[in-house]
Amino acid sequence: MMLTVWLTLPASEVVKVGELAIDDPDARGSLEGQFRYAPEYLENPKAFPLDPLHLPLSADIFDADRPHAGVHGVFEDSLPDDWGRRLLARRYKLGRKDQRIPQLLRLLGNQGLGALSYVEEGRPDLKTTGVPLRHLQELALLAERFEQDKAVDNDELSLLFQAGSSPGGARPKALVKDEIGAYLAKFASARDQLDVVSMEAAAMELGRRAGIETADTRLLALDSRKCLLVKRFDINEAGGRNHMISMQSLLKADGYYYAGYRDMTEVIRYVSTQPGRDLQRLYRQMVFNVMIGNTDDHLKNFIMLHNDEGWRLSPAFDLVPNIGFNREHVLRIGYDNRPPDFETLLQEAGHFGLKRRQQTLEVIMEVHEALSEWSTVFAACNVPERDAESIGRDISQRLKKYLR
Repeated sequence: MMLTVWLTLPASEVVKVGELAIDDPDARGSLEGQFRYAPEYLENPKAFPLDPLHLPLSADIFDADRPHAGVHGVFEDSLPDDWGRRLLARRYKLGRKDQRIPQLLRLLGNQGLGALSYVEEGRPDLKTTGVPLRHLQELALLAERFEQDKAVDNDELSLLFQAGSSPGGARPKALVKDEIGAYLAKFASARDQLDVVSMEAAAMELGRRAGIETADTRLLALDSRKCLLVKRFDINEAGGRNHMISMQSLLKADGYYYAGYRDMTEVIRYVSTQPGRDLQRLYRQMVFNVMIGNTDDHLKNFIMLHNDEGWRLSPAFDLVPNIGFNREHVLRIGYDNRPPDFETLLQEAGHFGLKRRQQTLEVIMEVHEALSEWSTVFAACNVPERDAESIGRDISQRLKKYLR
């Protein structure tokens, strides 16, 4: 299969960036694939590497070396995870063998998050993905019916297909827009034991109060349902796109991985145009994740964003308390996945460019002070009393460990 890769620049200009070539799977189902930049892209003064670590600007042909995918991680980043892939499979009636990464990219076309589009021939149209915000309630109902596998045909799901084929993660969500901007709408899941939507809204607000640069969010009531709107940072105010690549792709962490926050600091030092600032942002987010119990801190939840000024750590997103009541973080903090003690947080600060103990203490205390207001924020976000009591107990116990 041959796919042409197009890039939408921040000023809305669409340029051909290169080509993907993927062989048919071998007897074991492995895929061999390659990427090369288009000559005209290499000559473009606005050109930048799609993956600054593994795809430098060069006329070379780059082997993917990812037999399960056939493409480099930066291209798979365009695809959704469980929820969106299920929608793609349903929309196009795909059997298991037809759900390989290259086929999904071809079907996704220009509907993915980020700045990349994929076509077999021709040029993709530039348009903001998503459906009008006024359809939120209908989308919430359709998402619920689809998730629960209730009898519903594809014609009924057409609105959900338009709005839901690109977001990542396993939970129900959709892409929506209004005259102001574009958003990711996050809905409750039928599997939820807690009011996750309200608690994510509360966690994002607590993050802002703790000094974390977060994606803008808004909690909405849809009759008996709730929805969290998250402002998309891959689309700028001019309607152009910002290219994105996940830390998972930058670290080539496929499948089960054993990685930590320190690994991300090395990437930021090499890639970011403002490494000092981004390292401190990451340290503050790590401290916040520890204190609120955001144990689902996997590498796809950390993104490097490219705009006209270069690479920067994206705003924080997917901040949630310990809704799974996990005992370990996905990412190591120091040498351990278990929640660190106070001294470990202090010791780790040097890896993030925080050299003075007093400066580190100020960050820790600012986050601690903000999270001490969790009950007020939970109430403002209408977190049910039972859920607030359960999760609040967990947060309070964590905060006691860092009280000085």
